[in-house]
Amino acid sequence: MLLKWEPIYSVNVKEIDEQHKKMFDIINRIYSLTEKSIKEDESLKVIEELIDYGNYHLDTEEKYFKKFDYPDTDSHIAQHDNYKKRVLEMKNKLEKSSDKEFYIELSNFLRDWWLGHIQNVDHKYSDFFNQKGLY
Repeated sequence: MLLKWEPIYSVNVKEIDEQHKKMFDIINRIYSLTEKSIKEDESLKVIEELIDYGNYHLDTEEKYFKKFDYPDTDSHIAQHDNYKKRVLEMKNKLEKSSDKEFYIELSNFLRDWWLGHIQNVDHKYSDFFNQKGLY
């Protein structure tokens, strides 16, 4: 297991915390691909889930940014856009090479990005959303 949910990661919004937990699960499944023989259809399936669920989650945050007129919307969405671009680049790399080194690189990127993003960027909206009645 690469990521384990800890209370320190909570943004005090149940829906978003649950989505973050699911992202951790998907990232852990990608990490597990480094520890076993890799089946191409399995790896593509989990990468597609990473992209689809990641976009769903980021769209959820952005929906609340617009709904509550979050003051740091532009900067936050720019980080989401950079993440989406990087994940698509990694998916394209997967199509050329699906060795264990690829999954290690991808897992490390995902771990670092999600932990950094949650703790340093998402936590900034926690109080703001709570003040708007979103818990």
